[in-house]
Amino acid sequence: MRAAALALGLLLAASLGPAARAAAMERPRERSLANGLRVVVFPRTGLPIVQIQLVVSAGSRAEAAGQAGLASLTAQMLRQGTTSRSAEDFATELDTLGATLSVSVGRDAAQMAAGCRAAEFESVLELVSDAVVNPLFAEEAFQTVRRQVAGQLGVQAQNPATLADERANALAFGTHPYGHSVRGSLTWLLAASRDQVRAFHRDHWRPDRAVLAIAGDVDAERAFAAAAEWFGRWGGKSVAEAAAGPPSARRGVFVSDLPGSSVTEVRAVLLAPGRGDPAYPGWAVLRELLEGGGLPPGVHASLSPGREASVLVVSATARPESAAVAAERVRGSLRALATAPAPGAVEAARKRAAQAQAFTTETLGGLLSSWLAGDAAGLGADQLGSAPATLRAASPPALTGDATLLLAGPLERMKAGLARLGRVDTLGGEEEVAGVRAVAATPEQRRRGRRLVEQAVVAHGGAARLKAVTMSELDGELRMVIAGRDLTGESRVMRLDPSRLVNTTRFLDFEHRQVLDGSRGWSLSTAGDSASLVPADTTSLVSLRAILHSDLIHLLRAASEPASDPVDVGRAEQDHQPCDRVEFMSPTGGRTRLWLDATSHRVVAVDAQPTPQGTWRDRRRWSDFFLVQGVWWPRQEVREVDGEKVSTTTLRRVAVNAAVDSTLFRRPIVARGQIRGLE
Repeated sequence: MRAAALALGLLLAASLGPAARAAAMERPRERSLANGLRVVVFPRTGLPIVQIQLVVSAGSRAEAAGQAGLASLTAQMLRQGTTSRSAEDFATELDTLGATLSVSVGRDAAQMAAGCRAAEFESVLELVSDAVVNPLFAEEAFQTVRRQVAGQLGVQAQNPATLADERANALAFGTHPYGHSVRGSLTWLLAASRDQVRAFHRDHWRPDRAVLAIAGDVDAERAFAAAAEWFGRWGGKSVAEAAAGPPSARRGVFVSDLPGSSVTEVRAVLLAPGRGDPAYPGWAVLRELLEGGGLPPGVHASLSPGREASVLVVSATARPESAAVAAERVRGSLRALATAPAPGAVEAARKRAAQAQAFTTETLGGLLSSWLAGDAAGLGADQLGSAPATLRAASPPALTGDATLLLAGPLERMKAGLARLGRVDTLGGEEEVAGVRAVAATPEQRRRGRRLVEQAVVAHGGAARLKAVTMSELDGELRMVIAGRDLTGESRVMRLDPSRLVNTTRFLDFEHRQVLDGSRGWSLSTAGDSASLVPADTTSLVSLRAILHSDLIHLLRAASEPASDPVDVGRAEQDHQPCDRVEFMSPTGGRTRLWLDATSHRVVAVDAQPTPQGTWRDRRRWSDFFLVQGVWWPRQEVREVDGEKVSTTTLRRVAVNAAVDSTLFRRPIVARGQIRGLE
């Protein structure tokens, strides 16, 4: 079992080795099935592992106007059960086979990727085909996934860096479909239907515009035979993509006003040619030229390629008061490169670009992803072999005109320095993401908001006692409503400042544990003797940090920070009791609203994830307070999502600043559905 786990780790991360790297430059074996599916195989001996990647033309480029996020939602539904397997059965089979499976969506395409031991290749390929060809799209699964995605969007929409990146892409591509947000629109998601997901899958997840790529210790004929067996029954034709004119970047300097942000995100945006364009390698060299010393310290450049166009983004973070200076320095660096880059620097950048290209083939997954991206752009089958030489001969483009500048941050704090940038336009209206724009407030509302927060802090034990809580563990009974059924289980949440969390729920013999350990995290699910482990991606880490800071202690601390900008938004009733309402900006949860009992000043409810229409999607109501080490904690929490009650937690025990079992943060080793030890 340890050998299987090690092999799978090598599949995802280890180097192919010198011999395999040389072999990676060869053409793959290719064959097309009768239904139009192209199958390419890179046979690689050495390690008994196989990587599978299926790419279909079902990226955000294929979404209709006003449906940003449909491609991503559809892809995520493919893991939620098929006509022959429930979602639980599907996950159990993957674990039993010791395999991994993931889905992702970009501008041009969607991808399903799987990794396994060579001996399990056919079985895993059958699972991939079942997910793609026979998705169930059950109503309950759709509602669950939609709720999860909406929660992630609500958290991400509070992140200034995420917002700046999205606004930068929109400025780069204009009305072209590449300007869509790949992660999606919360406004559309709240109105999305299961029929839309079904229709998108029917129209775009089709074999005639798909490529199945296989790499690893598998004979080409064996791979072709398995592909024909499991994907030969896949039918249908893709609908034609809507015609779109060439992207047209908006030029100038723009401000996106984020009143609650404590920083300003600066972006310089340059529209670049598509990956298949002969001029594209020069932009890869330009990116390395910038990263290799052409930018001020702490500033970075990224190049995001696409089939029809690419975008080069230079990113910086600054204090709002000095944001204009930072933007001017970024613009000055680009101007300097446009005039006369040093010959030695260009040659070094070419070398780094060629090395970076070679690095993309270091793993089986990277090999397939790199080749498939080039294939989609129209490059030849031997593209990997010719890429290093092409990059070593490429020259950076001659930049004409200034890059588009975007400053995303609090306008009031940036105003004094903006004049040095020339004409500045403010983005607004639909271009702003819901939940970030703070409520308009008078100085008196801000004064009252600060005073109400201070009263709440005192009511719960005082600032000193709240600050002294560095560890807390809450253990209680959890009741949830799932598919109309009331289920009773257990909940245990352990928080350890500054960046550790263990969140555990248990129903009967099923246990789900989420762990955050600094910059990494994972989810462990166990049912009887079966176990599955899912490493946390970037989105999951954001969600875990939001959970860490969602308790009473962290909320009051966040509301007390100067940058939180608490505002009194008036009095209303909660459970027939008058309450003062205060809105503030949380660094992890974004715009948040506290309900404070008008008499005791305790926090009796908290709202999060506001929609563009002003509705708060997530509400937790707290009651029955009791004293633990000088701090008043709520014994009962009722959670509502979109006005519907989803859970009730009643605490049995609260431990504060107790000893912590360090093994909780050692990631389990799971192989073939069994826990084999700890890292």
